[in-house]
Amino acid sequence: MSDADQFRREIAMADLVEPLGFDSFWTIEHHFSPYGMTANPTQILSYIAGRTKRIDLGTMVLVLPWHEPLKLAENLAILDVLLDGRKLNIGVGRGFAAREYNTLGVPYETSRERMLECLEIVRLALTQEFFSFDGEHFRIPRTSIRPRPLSPDLTENLLMTWASPESMTMSADSGAAPLFTNYRGWDALREQLGAFNEIRSGHGWPASTSAIATTVYVHEDDERAREIGEQYWRKTSAMTTWHYDKLGSEYFMPDATDDERALVVKKGYEDQASAGLFGSPESVAEQIRELQEVADVGHLITLHSFGDMPFDLVETSMRLFAKDVLPTIQTFGDREPSAVPYRDVVEQRSAATGS
Repeated sequence: MSDADQFRREIAMADLVEPLGFDSFWTIEHHFSPYGMTANPTQILSYIAGRTKRIDLGTMVLVLPWHEPLKLAENLAILDVLLDGRKLNIGVGRGFAAREYNTLGVPYETSRERMLECLEIVRLALTQEFFSFDGEHFRIPRTSIRPRPLSPDLTENLLMTWASPESMTMSADSGAAPLFTNYRGWDALREQLGAFNEIRSGHGWPASTSAIATTVYVHEDDERAREIGEQYWRKTSAMTTWHYDKLGSEYFMPDATDDERALVVKKGYEDQASAGLFGSPESVAEQIRELQEVADVGHLITLHSFGDMPFDLVETSMRLFAKDVLPTIQTFGDREPSAVPYRDVVEQRSAATGS
């Protein structure tokens, strides 16, 4: 299949989201391989915005160290105007794929500082009509982005994901809401969300529910659903391992042997596979109920197309999920993940430094 045909296939799936009754559509960011082919999330979402009338949109995630922050803020503002009152969920993260960092010419060693500066500039640009910034990586004279976003404070829709304890602390300190895109088992979810909200509490901020993205496959036959779901999840795991060069473990386990890194990768993807939602409609609805109780889920992002699953299997699963699962889980409550408004982050930061 050509890249263009693959892209058309995914757009055809996206066209099912609104008519089937889903609440939102999300996309990811990846570069330089067939792993994602989603190099410009705001461009893709602008296209989807023009094809829909009701659904919200979201990113999971924009990798901030790869972006020029002023251009990113402009793109987000334009998309917010195009949505004309619909919600734009801004999921951000740090990323860690060596092939992407190296090809973009961004030193991974600077990724944390770049991310924090980019996040600060985007927040300033979306909330302050005029602003300036003087950092290590970015220096911006007094300026203003146009058009101004329609939403009074887009940063209240900010979510952040992480892949290390240090990044989790950074995410909680930033005031973003928690976004889990690569979680490893439900016990880990519970622990990480608890730790995240404990840090927020230390700043005087309220706890937040979580947003979680997970693979889903539904079939009338429960056993068959699990068989197919796990089959294509294994393919997804292999593709992910390839794209991330052994999960980028050279960054997180610099002193480990290749065998030790391989074991971590294997265990990590086994844990992730066990967290997929595969089964009959009744089984999947119950799994989602249990997941919500474990991780206080406020927004569930269901990933129906994964591995190289054929289009007919994806569509059948989506339609069955929409018909027999979606109406049930939409009654579970509406407690969206909540970011701390940027003005409150600034006030807390000023109080902490005495400035």
